[in-house]
Amino acid sequence: MLTNLFVKNLALIDEINIDFKDGLTVLTGETGAGKSIILGAIGIALGAKPASDIVRDEDKEAVTQLSFCFDKKESDLFLKLYEMGIDFNDEDVLIIRRSIISGRSRFKINGCDVPSSLVKDIAPYLLDLHAQRDNLRLLKDKEQLILVDTFAGEDAKRLKLNISDKLSALNMIKEKLDDLDEDESIRKRELDLLRFEVQELDSACLKYGEDTELEENYNKGENAGKIKESALSAINCITGDTDSVSSFVSSAISSVEDIAEINEDDEIKNIKDMLYDVESIISDCSRELDSYLCNIDIDEEEFSYITERLNTYNRLKDKYKTDTSGLIKQLEEKRTRITDLENSDDLIRKYKEEQSRISSELEKLCDALSEKRKEAAGVISDKLIKAAKNLNFNDIRFKIDIVKTGDITGLGNNKAVFLISTNPGEDIKPLKDVASGGELSRIMLAFKTITAETDFTETLIFDEIDTGISGKTAQKVAAKIADTAKNTQIICITHLPQIAAMGDHHYLINKTVGKNRSVTDINLLDEQERVFELSRLLGGEIITDNVKNNAKELLDQAAKIKKEDKG
Repeated sequence: MLTNLFVKNLALIDEINIDFKDGLTVLTGETGAGKSIILGAIGIALGAKPASDIVRDEDKEAVTQLSFCFDKKESDLFLKLYEMGIDFNDEDVLIIRRSIISGRSRFKINGCDVPSSLVKDIAPYLLDLHAQRDNLRLLKDKEQLILVDTFAGEDAKRLKLNISDKLSALNMIKEKLDDLDEDESIRKRELDLLRFEVQELDSACLKYGEDTELEENYNKGENAGKIKESALSAINCITGDTDSVSSFVSSAISSVEDIAEINEDDEIKNIKDMLYDVESIISDCSRELDSYLCNIDIDEEEFSYITERLNTYNRLKDKYKTDTSGLIKQLEEKRTRITDLENSDDLIRKYKEEQSRISSELEKLCDALSEKRKEAAGVISDKLIKAAKNLNFNDIRFKIDIVKTGDITGLGNNKAVFLISTNPGEDIKPLKDVASGGELSRIMLAFKTITAETDFTETLIFDEIDTGISGKTAQKVAAKIADTAKNTQIICITHLPQIAAMGDHHYLINKTVGKNRSVTDINLLDEQERVFELSRLLGGEIITDNVKNNAKELLDQAAKIKKEDKG
């Protein structure tokens, strides 16, 4: 249930803070007062794209925040959101906050940063916001089918998932068949090229890491003379006959030993030991350099092999635009492709058999889904007729035809056709051909009331669902909304006094002008203020005592109806 809306620095709003309760909440106000901004703020909090000029003061942060609560953690909605990764921090409260500054948005859920995609994913489970334009959804084939599927249950959902999987498998087979079903001459040319390339790569006897080792040995062979010269120079510096490190160290050791003969204390002993260590290290270096020199020599034949082998690697890398690992991988892929092409007739037969099998399974899944939809269509028709009669459709006939289409999509191979007659003696016809604006509003309301029984959503928001209705029909619509609000929280923006009178809570939206700027605010009305607002809805600018009396009577009637319903 939606418990609070907080908005700051958005469009005409400086700052508002609205607490919502269960039951029916109505919002009224003059045209242009900012009712649409209130709904817009809710949509923006749930991920809708804001207008470029929506921020009131661009130097300040704009905020829209929604708070929801749950009766108990075991509720279906709570569990659904928990499965989607929402952390409630051991609270039964969900707070969604969107801040906008410098054109950038930031979303938080219960204080944690989240991506906008997550907010959009959970939004349908939190509330259902129905604007006037949504009535037109009833006229679209796809939307009619989706409404039917709302009642078709989990079995229908599983069938649609299976259908999508089968379609994906069919598309993969089709791609393979298209790939194989080529002109024979094209296939032969491809085979010839592949066989040549495989022979070329195969004869190269490629090995992982060999090219790196070859490059190292090539560099040694190419620079052997320079390496030898430098190594010999280093050996001479270390252990040469004169002016070498070894001779200087030997002299130093001799001198220190002379000192030790005169006075061998601990300090001179340590110095002598360190010099012995230096002498040992010098000797080791000399041996290592001698060994390195022995391995430098690469005979001409070996160097020629290394050069030729390295040239083979470099030529293939350049030709196939890849490294050694890629060459080896391409070799395996080309071998596989040759096998496929050589056995293409067998593969085509195999794929076509698989295609036929999956197509048969797909048809059965679509037929099963059609049956589920037909069952749901019967349930919907019965419920809708009953709900519509409470909305002043006294002689309504309604049915849903589930029709097979030629193509199979992820939704199966059906379309749903809503058929209706609202007057005695009239033939039943497609809804899109006969329904007026006011009738569409009532039919959509009927759908909302019956889907509320099976939907996760605990909050319905109606934006002037009363468009095109008046008089007795308006009273019926008001009573139906109030009845639905006994089990589902409903927030309703309305111009009809009959609906406004049915509200358990009534907010007035005002627009005022101050400091050359328009500002929208919202206030909860007490009983006396409600009488005045209903009088305005009934009588316009001129509010007489008779109009006030009518407003009071309307409130009394609404209270009586709600009391009788409770009884």
